[in-house]
Formats: sequence, C-alpha cells, structure tokens
Amino acid sequence: MMRINKRLCVESLLVTMFMTLGIIGWNIAQGMLLTASYKPDLSVAYSSSTNLQSQVAFGAVVQWDFALILFWAAGFILFAAAYYGVRSGLQHWRKRT
Repeated sequence: MMRINKRLCVESLLVTMFMTLGIIGWNIAQGMLLTASYKPDLSVAYSSSTNLQSQVAFGAVVQWDFALILFWAAGFILFAAAYYGVRSGLQHWRKRT
C-alpha cells in the first residue's frame, strides 16, 4: 500500500499556486511595461485610415463558464500531481542510493 506524504502534498500545492501566481504576475508586468513604453506616431497614424473607430476595445473578454473553470482546475490538479510524483520519485531514488 502506498503512503501519501502530507508534507510533500502541501509543498506540491504551494509550488503550483506560486507558479500560477507568478505566471499571472509576469503577464501583468509585461502589460504594464508595454503600456508604459508605447509611443504612438501620430504623423502616420491616419495616413491610410479612411474611417475612424468610434469605440476602443481594451483587453480581452473572457466568458467564465463551467467548462473553462473545470479546465483550469484540472490543469492545476494535474500539475500538482505531476510535481508530487517527480518529488516522490526523487526521494525514493535518493533513499536507494
């Protein structure tokens, strides 16, 4: 019977959570950097335009339905399980050598 290492389970969940937050933070930082460094060139902005837009789209619209939430939760759990498996295998390998 396989025993579950509780400390390793908590570590797996924390690593997965911090990695997810790191990816989100990196995307936010990239967006802030791109926004801060954007310098529009007004001299060529309207050279090929015949019709100006009356509305500006900002960002992306994401519809959070059940399938998307299930997809993200499954990805989170699968990554945590993979991390747990790799760390558990490394611990068993170290004990044998």
